[in-house]
Amino acid sequence: MHVAAAIVSIALAVVLARTAHATFTGQEVVRRGVVEVGFPPSLLWLLGLAQAAGAAGLLAGLFWNPLAVAAAGCLVLYFLGAVGSHLRVGHPERAGLSAAILLGCVLALALVLLEN
Repeated sequence: MHVAAAIVSIALAVVLARTAHATFTGQEVVRRGVVEVGFPPSLLWLLGLAQAAGAAGLLAGLFWNPLAVAAAGCLVLYFLGAVGSHLRVGHPERAGLSAAILLGCVLALALVLLEN
């Protein structure tokens, strides 16, 4: 199971690093989506920080499983909030993207929990 958890964690960390970069650089599509759900644009960096921390936690969790569990669990909560926020304002396509990442987070959490 360790190999599967490692593959999912690394793939998810790559996706999160890309989304964190887009968030930190304030790309227009990210900024627009955040504003439309009512999140203050001045705090956009917090979302990028959460994504980057999740990616780092998943990678570090390859060496210490409790960290992977914590990172994956927090990412599940983060993306549940993202899906809910986008659905609330009527953005099914953005909710779908967040839901796809959420699925990866749930899979990572399940796999790292099975390693215990």
